[in-house]
Amino acid sequence: MASTVRCAGCGTPSDGAFCQECGTPLDRRGSRAKNRRAWLVAWTLAAAAVAAVVAGVIWGAPEPVVPAMAIAGARPAAAPLPDLASLSPEERFATLFDRLMRAGAEWDSATVASLSPLAVEAYAQLDSVDADTRFHAGLIAIQIGNFPGAHALADTLEARDPGHLFGPILVGALARLEGDTAAYRQALVEFRARADAELARPDRPEYVEHQQLLAEVRQAAETK
Repeated sequence: MASTVRCAGCGTPSDGAFCQECGTPLDRRGSRAKNRRAWLVAWTLAAAAVAAVVAGVIWGAPEPVVPAMAIAGARPAAAPLPDLASLSPEERFATLFDRLMRAGAEWDSATVASLSPLAVEAYAQLDSVDADTRFHAGLIAIQIGNFPGAHALADTLEARDPGHLFGPILVGALARLEGDTAAYRQALVEFRARADAELARPDRPEYVEHQQLLAEVRQAAETK
């Protein structure tokens, strides 16, 4: 359910795209920014797991954590998920992404198998998608072995946000997994060519959230 926004025209609280009282289109940008701040902590905690998953591919451990790789044996119990039905699509996707990245870093394919369909569904319900969110969806697709879906997300990211560093990261990870050495090296070259200008941009908060990952990929780009 969408969060409540107060209409700028008449002041009526509404939870849709238009005011329930006067029909004025609602500006939900402030609400999205609030959601992003509220879930920044969760996404930042997931950043180390993201780095582990992607850097493992970049540095030469090219295996996604597909559901068929369920690992036997006892695991420490993960913290229970919040009530997903009570969350907005943005919150739901962020929560599931966080849990999936942690599961991937721990090679916990049972959790990946159970939660990835929910994450894909939450992504489909988002009102708007930025480069960071599209990148996260691409990582989930890679994690479950959906390479065509990840390629489509990488292509869209490159088209909608040309120059963004997450584009060559997705392309490079996919090339590594698919054994395409030429495409993998080209992705690293492209990353290196973009890195200085992109990392200097103040309007890319996602780079701060994923600085460990970017440092890993940059090191690979400079040494491979």
